[in-house]
Amino acid sequence: MKALVYRLSLPRVVLAKLLAHRWPWLVYGPAGAVAYTDWPDPVPRGEDWAVVAPRLAGLCGSDIGVIAAHTSPSASPFSSFPAVLGHEVVGVIAQGGARVPWPAGTRVVVDPSISCTMRGLPPCPQCQRGFPYLCQRCTDGTLSPGFLVGFCRDLPGGWAQRMLAHASQLHPVPDGMPDERAVLVEPLAIAAHGVLRRPPAAGARILVIGAGTIGLSTVAALRLLGYDAHVTVAARHGMQARLARELGASRVVSPADLGRAAAEAGARAFRPLIGRAVYRGGFDLVYDCVGTRRSLDDALRLAREGGTVVLLGAAGEIPKIDWTFVWMRELEVVGAVGYGLERVGGRTVHTFDLVLEALAAHPELPVERMVTHRFPLHRYREALQAALDRRASGAIKIVFTPNEGGAPTVSTPRDG
Repeated sequence: MKALVYRLSLPRVVLAKLLAHRWPWLVYGPAGAVAYTDWPDPVPRGEDWAVVAPRLAGLCGSDIGVIAAHTSPSASPFSSFPAVLGHEVVGVIAQGGARVPWPAGTRVVVDPSISCTMRGLPPCPQCQRGFPYLCQRCTDGTLSPGFLVGFCRDLPGGWAQRMLAHASQLHPVPDGMPDERAVLVEPLAIAAHGVLRRPPAAGARILVIGAGTIGLSTVAALRLLGYDAHVTVAARHGMQARLARELGASRVVSPADLGRAAAEAGARAFRPLIGRAVYRGGFDLVYDCVGTRRSLDDALRLAREGGTVVLLGAAGEIPKIDWTFVWMRELEVVGAVGYGLERVGGRTVHTFDLVLEALAAHPELPVERMVTHRFPLHRYREALQAALDRRASGAIKIVFTPNEGGAPTVSTPRDG
């Protein structure tokens, strides 16, 4: 089968880290770490495994982080390469074992978390509580190291014509739901889990920093889960701002206007001897959906005393962060990653199923408009180029169409 394969190479990593900011073609060109090539067809590993044919597979920020060498080396022991990337997947069961409860032809989204069960091991404490994303044995057992499909050499991800999935990873998609909505279940589940980590109080003043896929998914998740809050979004580009409003943002500002937005949320600005303004008061809850030095600095500065900062932006190594605000204001800084069994409304439900239910119940929320670009696998260089320069491309969510050929398509959100 044809697939996009990431080939780990220390020289390529060093070259990308040192020079790709000047010459991004080092990432997406012939010298890059991704190749369109033949890969062995997946073979089910048992009766509770299925072969899935991806229909759409998203290009995630974490994929770009690995390809462009932005990811912290701290994560390197928990992946194995070469591997077929792609962990945001909607596809069709092409072949299922006897213990797969859905027949061939069933449309599904795939939870990419790799559990102890999949590794042939008894469940660790995190897998027992339903969060294999946090599996403590992600380097052990019968599979190569990896906590996600797409970052494990033994389990090809969705950037291929076929992939493997365990029965526990499969979540059927309701009839009538477009693929463009279903492919967003994974990022929406990340956002929903982040929201559920510290559910906002009624009327809370919330700031979402960043209006890429995770930022917009956070706005959508707040509305899909029914939280009554005033949501301010910091967006860099006009298309992001329009989508943020359509997905339920109360107000959208540019990052340069965050100080004014904080003042409107009740903050008072003070000028220190050196540096940027500091505040008393501010937002009850801040979601950092970018993960850069500036976004984290903004998040810590603009959260009120006793407030909460939720890290959704996959921050890595960030130098020179002023942590004064954390202890001086008694902020709570919360990490959020992945998805699993949530306790919501008196029931236990997987985050994916919760999101699928909410999407079906709210067809008016246009989450599918986050999908702006579609590329066949062999046009991957254009896809990576669009992802690396979103200002020029206007891309929000880029998806591959692994079992389709032809030219890429680009959708432009209407003016709002």
